[in-house]
Amino acid sequence: MSNIVIRPLSPSDSIESLTALLHRAYAPLGAMGLNYTAVDQSVETTARRFGGGQGFVAEQAGRIVGTVVVNGPLDAGESPDARACAWYLRRDVAHLHQLGVDPAAQGKGIGPALIATCERWAVEQGYRAMALDTAMPATHLRQRYAALGYAEVGDVQWSGKRYRSVIMVEPLSGAALHTDDAEHRCALVRALWAHVQARDWAAMRAAFADDVVTLWPVTGERFDGADMIVRANAEYPEGWSIEVKEVDAMTDGRVHSVVEVPHGEQRFFAHSRFTFAGTQITQLCEHWAHAEAPPAWRKNLVHG
Repeated sequence: MSNIVIRPLSPSDSIESLTALLHRAYAPLGAMGLNYTAVDQSVETTARRFGGGQGFVAEQAGRIVGTVVVNGPLDAGESPDARACAWYLRRDVAHLHQLGVDPAAQGKGIGPALIATCERWAVEQGYRAMALDTAMPATHLRQRYAALGYAEVGDVQWSGKRYRSVIMVEPLSGAALHTDDAEHRCALVRALWAHVQARDWAAMRAAFADDVVTLWPVTGERFDGADMIVRANAEYPEGWSIEVKEVDAMTDGRVHSVVEVPHGEQRFFAHSRFTFAGTQITQLCEHWAHAEAPPAWRKNLVHG
């Protein structure tokens, strides 16, 4: 590593060359039948993935021999993949992607050095942990990440992949993160609203315990069981969208969210309080309100 320099990606770096490097680095995984994105991704995909985070490159004698990109939390509403993994929605977890080292430069510690650079960046940005994912059948990669301190915390089926991926996390703050802590529950609520917006009723159903109870006090309705609350959403007249305004942890362990729901010329707001057991919602209490003009008698009391 004495002649290897790791630096941030520069606008002058060739995205075409980085794409070719990734193709070479991921070719053995492609030969295993694992269709990682970097096996054959386009130049445009490389640029988009770097554009979504902080890129780093490893340079040797003026030639780039390794690369990686590290991101903060994803937006659950942007893509199906974003809402498929709560670990990538946590506000306290960074995650790295498209780690690749040119085959001719492998075995020199460049990969671990790139990962360590991402971890330092994450600490500087205030994140508590680093996450990554890799194919379940790629046992050699899972072992390498485990040797660097990454523990397997779950798995996910990314869209378009012929394999399931394992999620691995390394704490950076000295304390382990769990799926039953406040931030993880908030991430699950962000994912839930993204499922609803996408009309992914199967994913919405999976977020609830079978015997979940949902209360709508404004209309005096109670929905017993996961199937009923999913039907109430699925059968609601179309034309609506979900805009998440905030998601916050409550001191009693519940999660509170505020969403706005435009529906034609109408607008609705929902204050929702979620109770969890593990990673599933066991109770939901929602107060729905219809947006309306304020009464005339308050006109002189408010600003705006």
